[in-house]
Amino acid sequence: MPEFFSRLFSNEFMPHRMCFLNDAAVLWLQVISDSVIALSYYLIPILLFRFGRARRDITFKWIFVAFGMFILACGTTHLLGVVTVFDPMYRFEGVVKAITALASAATFLLLIPMMPTLIALPSPAVLEAANRSLEVEIRERRSAEEAVRGLNAELERRVSDRTTDLQQALTHLQGEMKERQDLQKQLLQSQKMEAVGRLAGGVAHDFNNLLTVVLGYTEMLLSAVQGKTAAEECAREVQRAAERASALTNQLLAFSRQQAPVIGILDVNEAVRHTEKMLGRLIGEDVELKLNLAADPAWVNFDPSHLDQLLLNLAVNARDAMPHGGTLTIETTAVVLDQQYAAAHPAVTPGPHVVLIVSDTGTGMDEAIKARIFEPFFTTKDAGKGTGLGLSIVYGIVKQNGGEILVYSEPGHGTAFKIYVPAATPLDESPELKAAEAQARSGGETILLVEDDSQLRTLARAMLVQQGYRVIASTSPAEALQTLAEQGDRIALLITDIIMPQMNGAELAAKARAGCPRLPVLLMSGYTESGTISQGMLPPDTPFLRKPFTSGELRKKVQEALRPMAG
Repeated sequence: MPEFFSRLFSNEFMPHRMCFLNDAAVLWLQVISDSVIALSYYLIPILLFRFGRARRDITFKWIFVAFGMFILACGTTHLLGVVTVFDPMYRFEGVVKAITALASAATFLLLIPMMPTLIALPSPAVLEAANRSLEVEIRERRSAEEAVRGLNAELERRVSDRTTDLQQALTHLQGEMKERQDLQKQLLQSQKMEAVGRLAGGVAHDFNNLLTVVLGYTEMLLSAVQGKTAAEECAREVQRAAERASALTNQLLAFSRQQAPVIGILDVNEAVRHTEKMLGRLIGEDVELKLNLAADPAWVNFDPSHLDQLLLNLAVNARDAMPHGGTLTIETTAVVLDQQYAAAHPAVTPGPHVVLIVSDTGTGMDEAIKARIFEPFFTTKDAGKGTGLGLSIVYGIVKQNGGEILVYSEPGHGTAFKIYVPAATPLDESPELKAAEAQARSGGETILLVEDDSQLRTLARAMLVQQGYRVIASTSPAEALQTLAEQGDRIALLITDIIMPQMNGAELAAKARAGCPRLPVLLMSGYTESGTISQGMLPPDTPFLRKPFTSGELRKKVQEALRPMAG
């Protein structure tokens, strides 16, 4: 073997060209063919190696390497076939062919386990079908993506709609919360005004009893000193002072809604016209008064004196708000309040109403002042220039007569008061009342007088006796019931105070009429308690005498109470 490899490149053999007998055509055909084959075999591995590097994802690329080495060995064999035509290196050629044989066998052996994988490789038809299936799948996926995008858009739209609905619901809820807060503020204000009114009314009622005595005896004193100039003048001064004090207490009672109003059907337009001249003098020449009254009569149930006082107080308030002059406008109109408005203003009821509007072009008010204008004794005027009762009296009058008052004002833009009063149906006037008054009795009947205040009882008894009546005075309801039980057939009229210990006047009247069904009753008081006279209004069938009263007012009410007996 060593000898073989030592003579590997020896040329002791005859070259192949000798076998071709030096035929040039055969010789060069062999040389050229083997050269081309060798060159091709050398180039094919280069392509295989490049393919293997480019396709690193192929798991069996090593087979291409083995196949390339096999082809490279085959190319070398053909190259040596060209060499041995001229140089007989047959030993070296044999070694190369042995190497080529080994490479061929190795390649064969490596291809055997690869055959299942190579056979399983998809054919072009299978690949085409797979491509078509893939395209269908891609289209389905795109369709699904479009559907998902559509669902997302629909979901976003629904979320947006729901968000809008929630925002609207939130806005509505905030509005309801604000409305509830406003109603709570109105309730608290009403409760506060009611508490202050009760206090003012209690003080005014007790003071009214004293004023009744002062005015009553002053009237009797004027009769006694008639013609005595100095004494009569002093008595009249006392009377005027007492009347002013009575007006003040009446204002307090009007605010507290404890003074019984004398309700009657009146035309607001006519009432405003009657006060026009007085209002003009009151507001002065630098303030213009304008009336814008409805064409049709504005009938309401209202105390005429209360309406006059209401207009006067609002006019004074407007005049003070226009120190440099301006315009005071009084308007009336008819409206129908619906359920929604009534819900926002608990003091009013739905239905037809008359609206009285008093507006000015004055300085106006901010929210802080507007929230307190109806409080008694609250004023923005300098000390000594206002009592602070004007607007609180207006508030009390409106409430007592079953109405509602609202105020609209802004700083620098004036103020407008809107008063809503339920509309009424006018009644036909009849001369029967005047005829009955003409036939009223002139005295002589027996009257049972019930009053727990000794001064008032003495004064009222003296007035009635002076008018020609016989009077039985009682200090308590129990004593009055005992007198009725003993002398009921003699008594023509029961006059009783409403507020008394143990039993009020209304209860006394009910018990008295249980024994004497036709007994007339005259109630008197400075104010009326809740439950005795419903909502501060007098029962239509019971005469009422307001304290303080004069002898003439007492005579008129007594005649009014006795009128059914006269008929």
